[in-house]
Amino acid sequence: MTEKTKLIRTVYLYLAVLISLVFVAVGVGRILNSGIKYALFPEAEKKSYYECNVQPPMYGYGETKEVERLKTSEVATQDEKEQIENLLRDYAFWKENQSGEKCLVPARQNNFVDAFTMILIALPICLVHWRIIKREKEAKA
Repeated sequence: MTEKTKLIRTVYLYLAVLISLVFVAVGVGRILNSGIKYALFPEAEKKSYYECNVQPPMYGYGETKEVERLKTSEVATQDEKEQIENLLRDYAFWKENQSGEKCLVPARQNNFVDAFTMILIALPICLVHWRIIKREKEAKA
């Protein structure tokens, strides 16, 4: 190998190790972040996931009792009553699925899966390249 080829190979090996270590660090950091939020700061965790912060379909209407009263109103047409019924059904679905633990658990699990995937891909790349660097250093010595 020429000196230029050796230099390029060495730069490549160290860059591969550095970049994969960054990915491992980010993955571990995300796991720690999620674990600390879950264990120590549950209120902060609630604000972390966009899916759990979506406004309800009835945002601005107040309590559902007002809307239910409109449904039985004589002023509302049949079409408006159907729309109110759909709105109440959407609100019930949102309340069940987009708030509380039913929303946080899947978002938390998704975050952990992303972090573990990052680690599972980056760690072997880092170890393989580091082993090559180590072997070359031992061969020189």
